[in-house]
Amino acid sequence: FITRKVDKSDSNAGFIYEWVKKIGGNFDKLIVICQEKGETDGLPANIEIHSLGKEKGNNKFKQLILFYYFVFISLRKTAGVFSHMMPVYAILAGPWCRVFNKKLIHWYTHKSVDFRLKLANLFVNEFVTASAESFRLKTKKPVKILGHGIDINRFTPGDRKKPNSKFQILSIGRISPSKDYESMIKAIYELKEQGIENINLQIIGGISLRKEQAYLNSLKQMVKKTELENQIKFLGPVPHQQIVSYLQGANLFINLSRTGSLDKAVLEAMACECFVLTSNQAFAE
Repeated sequence: FITRKVDKSDSNAGFIYEWVKKIGGNFDKLIVICQEKGETDGLPANIEIHSLGKEKGNNKFKQLILFYYFVFISLRKTAGVFSHMMPVYAILAGPWCRVFNKKLIHWYTHKSVDFRLKLANLFVNEFVTASAESFRLKTKKPVKILGHGIDINRFTPGDRKKPNSKFQILSIGRISPSKDYESMIKAIYELKEQGIENINLQIIGGISLRKEQAYLNSLKQMVKKTELENQIKFLGPVPHQQIVSYLQGANLFINLSRTGSLDKAVLEAMACECFVLTSNQAFAE
């Protein structure tokens, strides 16, 4: 299993910890190669994790050397390879999968089709994705639609009978222009202008690129300028294991993403029986 990060406390990649745990339960042994390793307590003994050391500050060249070392010592004794999301993993592992005659399956969920994905297509035996809209590469390779692998034993409605003093709106996602947080802020402002102030908006998520800090600052300035500080809160990144309680306490989950792929956060909200409002075209059907 090749992925970017294994860390059950991570706000974005926390679900990978759960995937690893579930997948490992179906095999005698699961070898995981990740660029970065965080909190992994609680994983079964049959799951072996090798980090490329990004968390230690290893540069890309050292990560590459370690990647090939772990692939080389592991590949001959494995049944196959599952690379997650980033096509570069399939590109780097692909030639060795050919050498050792191992099946390579790649998970990809994004509307973007760039040269890396096209190059990965040369080595991949089969693609898997969450929805038809989440994979747009034209390929003769098999493409299996699996959904998002959400643990519905964790994401449950809970107790929704508790009355809230205010109507709670929740949005979860990376702080990026593609998520259109401006429209959410404008909506709360329009309602306030109409005398409807019994509403709170909580935004969970952080930036993943340095350039997105300016966007986050502009959103906070927008909230300040419209005098909505008491109604709109930026909670920052929240560990994935704590997300359920926020969903169970929300009256409405809002998602204005323009990514065009089936957003996992929306499905998690649905699993918790939270009402959802989304403009994402992937949910049209």
